Amino acid sequence: MIILDFFEVIKNRRSIRKYQDKNVEKEKLQKILEAARLAPSAMNRQPYQLYVVSNKEILSRINSVCNQDWKAPIMIAMVAAPKEAWIRDDREEFWKADAAIAMNQVSLAAFAEGLGTCWIAAFKENEIKEILGVDSASRIPFLSPLGYPAENKGTITNRKTIDSLVRYV
Repeated sequence: MIILDFFEVIKNRRSIRKYQDKNVEKEKLQKILEAARLAPSAMNRQPYQLYVVSNKEILSRINSVCNQDWKAPIMIAMVAAPKEAWIRDDREEFWKADAAIAMNQVSLAAFAEGLGTCWIAAFKENEIKEILGVDSASRIPFLSPLGYPAENKGTITNRKTIDSLVRYV
């Protein structure tokens, strides 16, 4: 078993847009999904489910309503339940933040397992809901393909400096 340094995972994870035609081992998939299950959420509500799609016909239908044909062996749909999420006193809803934290853990765990992911927001949500049989009250804020990378992205793209992002008060 190879254990990667956490900061190396963060530093080297990249968005992968091309995937090998190779199945993801069930053990790796379970570890990745466990990372999502263990993600923190507001008041520990976990107002989401992960739909794991590997059926080629359903993948094809999903790809038809995305901005590109992903050709990954798995697509994960983050299905959020806003009514189950914690709401702050000022009525700010936290379902998107909770879902994003869980999906980020999926991305990091996938990289640690030698797999690639890519956050997708460019899709027709209502059509994805119909394809997956998701109820109208739920939301799908993002999708992510999952598979073995067929591209080497190299080092991370430019980021803002730490001084431009952090304020000490």
